[in-house]
Amino acid sequence: MLPQLELCWIVLSVSAVGSWRKPPGIKVIGLVFYGRKQFVEILDCYLKRNLKENGGILDEVIFAVHTDNEGDLEYLDRLVNTTSSYTKYKQEGEYESWVGSWEKVERGNIYVKIDDDVVYFEDDTIPAIVKRMVENPHYFAVSANSINNPALSWIHYGLGVYEPYLPELTPPSLSQSSSNTSWRASELPSWSGPKDFAMNGDTPAPFPGHRWLPVRPQERDIVDTPAGALRFDAYGPGWTDWSIAAQTHYSFLQHIEEGGLWRYKFNMWDYQYYRLSVNFIGFWGNDIVDAFPFPSRDDEEYLTTTRPKELGRHVVLDGTVLSAHFAFGPQRRNGEEEGGLYHTDLLNRYKAYAAEMSMAGAELENLYP
Repeated sequence: MLPQLELCWIVLSVSAVGSWRKPPGIKVIGLVFYGRKQFVEILDCYLKRNLKENGGILDEVIFAVHTDNEGDLEYLDRLVNTTSSYTKYKQEGEYESWVGSWEKVERGNIYVKIDDDVVYFEDDTIPAIVKRMVENPHYFAVSANSINNPALSWIHYGLGVYEPYLPELTPPSLSQSSSNTSWRASELPSWSGPKDFAMNGDTPAPFPGHRWLPVRPQERDIVDTPAGALRFDAYGPGWTDWSIAAQTHYSFLQHIEEGGLWRYKFNMWDYQYYRLSVNFIGFWGNDIVDAFPFPSRDDEEYLTTTRPKELGRHVVLDGTVLSAHFAFGPQRRNGEEEGGLYHTDLLNRYKAYAAEMSMAGAELENLYP
């Protein structure tokens, strides 16, 4: 029996993209840029659901190590011992920034690059990305429809998925606070505060562990919430503003509970050589090997704009399948050592959802022996 870590059950992935099967001879490999235990213990639940050994499409997962933190490294050692499909890799060469994490890529495979703070993705996400790549090999890369992805958040805003949420201004009493294990928006109390209350990414978090609460009834126009500042800009408020990120995640969790994820979805978005955050994205191994080592320390810029334009091959987003990315650096800390999104209770909410999903999956597994 393989050792188990605390949060996840190894469960069967019972969802798939129709009856589609990848062509023989192509391996699908998850490439996780690893550094932080607190996120990967959530991501692990989703990865294991998608392993080939559990009915998924992932042949293996490589954790490209990008940390010297002893606690994070010890956790990774334990994690890779839970399944033979997990391995870790430490770059051998000297590279700037994240470039060395691509060193392990080999020809002939499809690699789905995943940030370590991806806290949700659908069972169909990886199969759909791979299917679109195989059927459209002229695409340089195919991304998931990622929640909390700067320019894409503006598209989601236009689709009407943002709900009015604002932060609670004072700590709740013990009797008023929701269960520490609850992720459900329906269990949150209504927001209360001054009618002229406003905030943005420069506003400090009210206190550590605070919640964002729904404005009920909808007394506030959505343009008068943090999301109203969104624009189609890879470097704009969707990247820097922690309050937008908080509203993004609380809205998303509400739509999960209400069965409303269809509201985020569309067929495809062609980025037309515009920069795209590479939180959850598929590449052909041949294309990475042909360009490695990259001539730029900014692997994201190079792989979504520079190299695709050189080759005349577009990077597209598959709008039919979702993933959720927790936070970018400016969102996590808001200029503080610990602040911004790190001062919400969102990580605990995603942990609670992942644990509940894994338990439900274990029950489903009994139905499909």
